[in-house]
Amino acid sequence: MQCLKSLYLNKHRPFLRDRLSPEQLAKFRRGHEVGKLAWQLFPGGINCAPGHPSQYAAALEKTRKLIAEETPVFYEAAFSHHGVLILLDILVKNEQGWHAYEVKSSVSVSETYITDAALQYHVITGTGLSLQSFNIIHLNPDFIRNGIPDIHKLFSIQEVTEQLRGLESFITAQIEKSRETLSLKHSPSIPTGQHCYKPYPCDFTGHCWKKTDKDSVYTLTGIPFETRARLAATGYPTIPDIPAGMLEENDAAILSSHLSGNDITNKAAIRKMVDGNVTPVFTAFLTVRPAVPVVNGFRPFGPMIVGLNWIDVQGNEGSLIVEPGENPDYQIRKKLRELASENGMIVHAGGKWVSEALSQHYPDLTEKFIFTDLEEIFICGYFYRPGLVPDAGISNIAAFLNLTSPDQTMISQTMAGVKYMEVREENREHTLKELGTALSAEVASCRSVYHFLKNIINNKT
Repeated sequence: MQCLKSLYLNKHRPFLRDRLSPEQLAKFRRGHEVGKLAWQLFPGGINCAPGHPSQYAAALEKTRKLIAEETPVFYEAAFSHHGVLILLDILVKNEQGWHAYEVKSSVSVSETYITDAALQYHVITGTGLSLQSFNIIHLNPDFIRNGIPDIHKLFSIQEVTEQLRGLESFITAQIEKSRETLSLKHSPSIPTGQHCYKPYPCDFTGHCWKKTDKDSVYTLTGIPFETRARLAATGYPTIPDIPAGMLEENDAAILSSHLSGNDITNKAAIRKMVDGNVTPVFTAFLTVRPAVPVVNGFRPFGPMIVGLNWIDVQGNEGSLIVEPGENPDYQIRKKLRELASENGMIVHAGGKWVSEALSQHYPDLTEKFIFTDLEEIFICGYFYRPGLVPDAGISNIAAFLNLTSPDQTMISQTMAGVKYMEVREENREHTLKELGTALSAEVASCRSVYHFLKNIINNKT
């Protein structure tokens, strides 16, 4: 669905595949964990999951046997129809008939999930098994943990049977198109674009993007990726192709900056954020977004601040990382109040998840004190330098601006959260030390970028 070239390469040139990032592997682990947790909605089932591709045939035979025996519940049921293999999360038999359930580690049902389910429905019914219903299980966005989670309140179940039936002809046509692609002698010629990243990052972006033209519209990093993809798709793949008046004001300014090599600097907007009468304390937050909330008061994927490092203008610094498993609210609140009271303004670059966590769980503090997110300055385009990626994170921005050492410790916010959530007794000391070092480096980046911006508005750079 996403890219037939990717399908072809996965089948015939798998050695060209990118190495999976730690973040992507963590998402896979999360998906498996949520899927297994959902088994508790239908307990006591038999697991048919193959441990290796060599066991697919055995999984298919085991599934056929369990269906013939009308087994009430089994997991990872394997089906194959016309050479298309699928594994269903949960299959249930009751007095009404067979019911299929697919689990998603999400808080809603997307169009992508519907298409995925439609393929499963096509294969399952193609084997001759009549389904009374097909359902998607997802995390309940309104669930708030209060004690041991009730599994039936944690998850929501949405029946999508009629939607899947309406997609049958589409799925059949797409399978045929896929077969035709796989029979080609060479991979199909499909240009790079937005489909390389949506709805999921492709396994072959490194291969397909390695020859990107230096004048490609994709080098306009300050312009939203969707806009660059749209330009390329509508006949303007390189910067010289872009006609005058084609871009909106902000994007046109980015293009002008790229062509001239000059920075964009909105001093008035920057001054509102960094030039005040209060003393800043620079802070880096450790934030996690567990799919299943681990402490009371949080929703699925609700951002939770579990640690912070800080440094004030005198160079005094400190660190607080809440012990994994403890509710962080009291300790984080106490430290934030202390830092804000002593300094007046907390400067960070945590992005939307930190801002959401602060507004949801510490509104009394955000209303009383000043919290400034430096990331907004770059996201909003108040400062841009050709080649800068506005949403790259403060450590990468500081490195791009040559404000920090290129060899300083960097861990993405996502990966830092993953490491925290996966702390075990045997790796506790090492992991917490690693996270503390990374937060310290982020604080240094935040401070250096702040002073860089202050120099700009004071005409010193």
